Amino acid sequence: MKRAAGKRWILGMLVMAMIWVLSACGAGGKEGAPADASAASGSGEAGKEPILIGMSTEATGDNAMNSVNLYQGVQVAVDQVNAKGGIDGRLVELVVRDTEQNPTRGISIIRDFSQKEKVLAAIGGFHSTVMLAQSPVIMEEKFAFMVATSNVPASVESGMPWTFGVRMNANITAQYALKFIKEHFNTTKIAILHENGGYGKGAAAAMTKVLEAEGLKPTAVETFDNAKDKDMTAQVNRAKESGAEVVYLFGQGAANGYVLQAMDKLGWKVPVVGENGTANKGIQEVGKELADGVYAIQTANFNVDQTREPAKKFLDDFTKKFGHIPTTFASAAQGYDGAMLLFQAIEKAGLTGDLAKDREAIRTTLETNLGSYNGVIKEWEQAFTPENHDAVDVNSYLMCVWKDGKLVVSDKQ
Repeated sequence: MKRAAGKRWILGMLVMAMIWVLSACGAGGKEGAPADASAASGSGEAGKEPILIGMSTEATGDNAMNSVNLYQGVQVAVDQVNAKGGIDGRLVELVVRDTEQNPTRGISIIRDFSQKEKVLAAIGGFHSTVMLAQSPVIMEEKFAFMVATSNVPASVESGMPWTFGVRMNANITAQYALKFIKEHFNTTKIAILHENGGYGKGAAAAMTKVLEAEGLKPTAVETFDNAKDKDMTAQVNRAKESGAEVVYLFGQGAANGYVLQAMDKLGWKVPVVGENGTANKGIQEVGKELADGVYAIQTANFNVDQTREPAKKFLDDFTKKFGHIPTTFASAAQGYDGAMLLFQAIEKAGLTGDLAKDREAIRTTLETNLGSYNGVIKEWEQAFTPENHDAVDVNSYLMCVWKDGKLVVSDKQ
């Protein structure tokens, strides 16, 4: 990968108007990665090679804002580990690559991580369509990959031995959401509105599945192009005419705001429940006051005082490094906890210098011998098992809601 790739990453961040605080520490990094991703801050033992961790995410495109939060959460974890001397005296160094939301490019990145960069393990997985393409290739290349945001169940389930999730699995999210909707809105008349990529399709399939398990079905299922569609009147009108009493909304950021505009235009006021997409500030920037009252399922909220010490430490370090709190809470929290679980597995496994054996030892440790970990989201006794590679369950969720332009913890849980 040429140096130009790193420049494209940084340019993408500037275009998105995100403030990057570049680390001046370390002795430079892997060619092609941005300075703050490749710099191995801290003081490892002289002469020891760094531990290379791949990071595949989206620095450009309509998912960039959420992906930045994922990257920043991982970077805080790297900084904390390296400040303590790294792992076995070796500093951790990120090798960051931008998939550009392109599945073919995403596959090439996995191949490069394994064969060219020779990373020990990797993390990332925001764009679900890309993650679905990468997952079987990760299985072929045989290194542990921590899926920190992509919600599609198949990216971790379905016999995928090398992918591990610290994300909101769409199947689990749908179970949580249906229970929430029945308890607080006393209805099961749900219309699903979703973007036409892996993220939205996964959510729609999952909610349809949990409704069918109770002998029910969605009143309507409507799709839209997250990047192109701005007039959602037709889709929203069909959902309204279906008799829906709740909207299950899975777009990304601004597109969700256009859905709210259409609902307002049609005079349709029903509860709206979503996940990371409705937590993205784009919904508030486009929908403005219409976003107030929209629900967003998250695994953390940083607009309130943190009651757990790991969360306090994370938020303090994040704010000092980047000058603001995370803008998408779950992405940052899951990125951090996913990275820390990976680092703990590397430390427990012990490294021999034989890359294939070390990769296998890390996977086995994640499944069977990780031990307890006290994270930002929660405390785990054993986050993964051979049968379950998803660390986030229904007890990890936190219902949030937009109020006066700020995403806060909902009174309804």
